[in-house]
Amino acid sequence: MYLTPGIRQEKLQEETMKKAAILCITMCFILGISSVNGEEPSYEILTGGSPVLQRIKDSKTIRVGVNPNFKPFSFIENNKRVGVDIDMANRLADQLGVSCELVVPKKFSDLIPMLKKGHIDIVMADMTKTFARSKEINFSTSYFKTGLSIMINKVKAGKDHIPLDMSYENFISKLKRNNKEEGLIIALTRGKAPARIVPNYFSQAQVQYYQTNEKAAQAVLDAKAHIMIHDELFLKVWVNDNRKKTLYKVVVFPEPFKVDYYAFAIPKGNQEWLNMLNVFVMEIQTSGYFNALLDKYME
Repeated sequence: MYLTPGIRQEKLQEETMKKAAILCITMCFILGISSVNGEEPSYEILTGGSPVLQRIKDSKTIRVGVNPNFKPFSFIENNKRVGVDIDMANRLADQLGVSCELVVPKKFSDLIPMLKKGHIDIVMADMTKTFARSKEINFSTSYFKTGLSIMINKVKAGKDHIPLDMSYENFISKLKRNNKEEGLIIALTRGKAPARIVPNYFSQAQVQYYQTNEKAAQAVLDAKAHIMIHDELFLKVWVNDNRKKTLYKVVVFPEPFKVDYYAFAIPKGNQEWLNMLNVFVMEIQTSGYFNALLDKYME
């Protein structure tokens, strides 16, 4: 069959368009499979002038400062460091495409100096957001709402005529009305936020400082102090872990008296790094990942 030059040109164009359409469909199919499998394209880290982000990119390692001992967030189990913070740190490293180096200070109060000196890239250690701290470091958006609560030794409190009301408002009211505030002994962890805040709530009380949360809690159990003030989650976990000793003797108030928020901390002057962390926080919250970690380590 004879085809005129014009018809041959039209046929050639049709064949070219068919091939292009097939190629387009094939690419869409491939991308569709990736989308179904939950895979995203690989993106390069654009540091945007962030020195910390640039260091992470160049070294292919993120140095994460964690809490020395704060169950369920960071603790030792079977000779291995585990916890909510550890899983989050590894997830962040995976999403950045780098390895994770956990840095454990001798004490919690060492973390901010380490961050400022460039020894770590981020603090993932259940650090409470405070205005005072924000003068020296930057905080991400909050990933966990908690609060300060009270753990009380009922036996010692009863013996010393300290109120046993499980409401902070009623507790402090009766304490003052009965002139018992000066006799109240509070166990606190040195270097933690409660050590700075407690004087605002219990200005006349006696304060004992301990190097770790566990030692402060043990002081209450041993009747060396009437109460311990700390994060409500730690107090509840500690009482539960030691329930054979604390049963009917040591209890935690049902509600915190001061609301706090945990956030990640990074050095000043790293806005691009902070932007990325805020998106990371959003994703671990909206995906249910963070709550799943709490359930995992609170069993």
